[in-house]
Parts: sequence; C-alpha cells; structure tokens
Amino acid sequence: MAHSNEAITEMQMPETVEGLLAAAQAQTGLEDFGDRHFIKGLTILVDAVGKEARLNAMGKMMVYGGFIRLLSNRLRYQNDVKQHPDILEEKIEAPIIILGLPRTGTSKLQRVMSADPGVQRLEFWRTINPAPFPGEQPGDPKARIEAGLLVEQTLATQFPGWMARHPMEALEPDEELHIMDMSFECVISWLFSRVPSYYDYISKCDPRPTYDILYKMLQYLQWQDGGSRGRPWIMKSPVHIGALDVLLETFPDAVVVHCHRDPRDVVPSFASLIEEGRKMGSDQVDPVEIGRDMCEYWADQLDRNLVIRDQLPADRILDFKFEEIVTDVVGVIGKIYKYAGRELTPAALAAFNDYNARRPKGHWGAYEYSADHYGLSLDAIDERYAAYRKRFITA
Repeated sequence: MAHSNEAITEMQMPETVEGLLAAAQAQTGLEDFGDRHFIKGLTILVDAVGKEARLNAMGKMMVYGGFIRLLSNRLRYQNDVKQHPDILEEKIEAPIIILGLPRTGTSKLQRVMSADPGVQRLEFWRTINPAPFPGEQPGDPKARIEAGLLVEQTLATQFPGWMARHPMEALEPDEELHIMDMSFECVISWLFSRVPSYYDYISKCDPRPTYDILYKMLQYLQWQDGGSRGRPWIMKSPVHIGALDVLLETFPDAVVVHCHRDPRDVVPSFASLIEEGRKMGSDQVDPVEIGRDMCEYWADQLDRNLVIRDQLPADRILDFKFEEIVTDVVGVIGKIYKYAGRELTPAALAAFNDYNARRPKGHWGAYEYSADHYGLSLDAIDERYAAYRKRFITA
C-alpha cells in the first residue's frame, strides 16, 4: 500500500517468492533480509494465496503489495541495525498490553490511554512502516505519515463498511498485529484472505519468531523516538490471547489487561468484520465459512488462554468487562495506572476526556450483523465457549 509500492503499481505484481524478494530489494536498493527463517512461512503463504484466496485485481494489488511492504521494512531495519547497533540495546520496559476477544472494547481502551502525553503511541502509520523511508530526517517521518494517510483515505472512500467496524486511521493507535505480520507466521494474513493451508501451518508454529520481530520493531521505533524516557508502550491485540505464555516471556514486566464480553455478541460481530475485510480483495466470500472459522479460531485461543492463566498468580492479569470500558473508560484506566504504579496526571486526565468527547460511538458509521447470516446459532456459541462464559461472563 501507499509509498512503498509506487514503483510497481503500474505493472504486474510479482506472485512468486523470488519475485517478491527481488521487488523489495529493487525498491530499497538493499540485499540483506537478516535471519531468513521467515522464508518458509512466506513460501507457504504465497502458495496458499495463489491456490485458495480467490483474489480479484484489487486483492492482488493489496496482498502482494503488502508482502513487498513487509519485506522492504525488513531490509531497511536490517540495514539500520548494521549502522546503529545501539538499536538492539533499547529496553522495552513495563508495556501496558491490552488483550481480549475482538469487539470487547480493546481498541477504545488503547486509543483513549494512548492520548496520555506520558506514553508511547503505536500509531497505524508506524505499524505499517516501522522502518524510516530513504532520506527521512530523524524526528520527521512525514512521508511515512502520508503513506498511512493514503491508506486511511482509500479505506474511508472505498471500504466504508470496514471503517465503520474497525477504523484504521493513520494518526490513531492500532494493533501491533500489523508489525507481527513481518514474521510471515502471523494469523493476520489468514484473517484477511482465505488461505486455509497457511492457517494449518501457522497454527502449529512456535510463536516466538513472531514475538521476536515484534520486540525488535518496538526497539526500533523507540530508538527513532529518542528512547523510552519512562514512557511505556500502550499495545493491543486480540491475538495475544492464545500466546499469553510467549507474550509474558517476551515482555516479563508487562501490565496485561484482559477485556471481556459475551461471545454471543463478539463472534458474529467479528465475522462481519472479516467478511468486510475479505470482500475488499475477493468477489467470492462465503459468510458461513467465515462464521464457522472465526467461531472455532477464537474458541481455540481462549481454551489455550484459560490453561495458561491457571498457571499464573491470580493477580497477574487485570480483568475488565466491556460495559465498564464503554461507560467509564477513564475509571478503568485509573485502575490500570494504580496497578502499574503510574501517576494519573492532570494532563493525562484532560487528554482522556478530550479524546472521549471527540470520538463518540459510531464516529465512522453504524453497522448491523446477525449470527444466522454466518450460519451460527447462539446456543452453539454458548456451548463452544462454555468454560470461558462460566468464568468471565455469567459468573
């Protein structure tokens, strides 16, 4: 998307691993990708996209262009680390990491908390291009911000249904999932394109290489921004649910916040998000297949989560209900800060209230969804998520 593929937009996108690697090298003028562990996942993903994803012309532009962007960021990162080995000395200290099923208030909590001037914000423009563009002056990422604004504008004008469900705005915080995608072993590629064989591969992968690239990119972004200076990162992604052990291994001093909402509401809502996402790049999207896959995926992640949680101290994770976040997000943040030993400054409080006032519910439009459109019954959802619902919803 945006700045990163301008040289190849006009011609055919490469659709082979060799072609994609060569395109990224041609675009950056760099050769060294660093650790080539990612090639295996990329190879399986490219094969799956070609055989299973049923992409239209727009889908090919977005998917293959996205691969080239990820590879170009790897090349630029590798080059910067050679010239500035001190990047690897950055310490990621006590990040606040929000997780929970999608549609549980995680985005709202991340975005309001990130308004605090005393934290590090993971804006969307940074997540899609963590590496500075050529010629960028330190402290002036104007071209990367413009690239992010172009993506936002494209989504807002061509895919309003997506933006109503999950607005991706260049200057607002978003998920680190976009960074984790650089491992080519991350679930995001399956969420956005129908690639079941790739999903089979990643569901058996060790998540450590994906968390390793996340840690390195946070070091890289922090280094670009003059070090942590006591500012924790405010992070968020539902995909951490099933990898809680590796998340805590990677960020041992993280403050972890888990948001909860009834899967009866979550599963069909998320299925509608994925249906919109896949319709961007394919004319053949099966809502029933999406409903079945998303219901099973999140149930599977929660099953793992409950097992890992039982091995942790009872107070290791802070739990909040969706309703609390919707009705009193500032009160929720106050509890998180107290737990984290952070001061809730007047400047932070003012920023939270200002953000809330500027962003009412439905800011990007309303949307509807129903379980039956996705071939799901509420009883079946209750049954599949019974252990989770008993512990966190109906208790």
